[in-house]
Amino acid sequence: MGQQQLLLLVLSTVIVGLATVAGIQAFSENQAQAAQDALVQRGTSIASDVQGLYGKPSQMGGLDKLSDTDGSGIVSRLGYDSDNATVDADGAGSGGECTLSVSSSGTNGRLVVTCDSDNATSTVKVGFDPDEDPKVETSFDGSDPFSSDGNT
Repeated sequence: MGQQQLLLLVLSTVIVGLATVAGIQAFSENQAQAAQDALVQRGTSIASDVQGLYGKPSQMGGLDKLSDTDGSGIVSRLGYDSDNATVDADGAGSGGECTLSVSSSGTNGRLVVTCDSDNATSTVKVGFDPDEDPKVETSFDGSDPFSSDGNT
């Protein structure tokens, strides 16, 4: 082989190697973003379901107020098969789950859904407080969803 052909072979091998590394890196970043999006979607979905239950009269299966101390009653009321206030976050990768907790706030109480995954870049907290406006808030830095910083 001539010197020019060997140079082109080496150059094309380097280009293919760099393209492969860039593709793997892009895939990893997209996988982390997809896990993060799945956590946001699951947390928002649970908070939305609780908001719907809160709007129904208790005689029709709704919630009068958020008086459950750990969220397990709300989990069963939502129809999730769990007795420890933890719900799987499908699509969020390994270890993807959302934990429901209820704290007393105002006259009705506040539900906070904390979602985390081994593949996600940060913890997502979605809160529902019937006394706040807006009633549902999201935090991506692990802070209280209804605090003034870190909300979206």
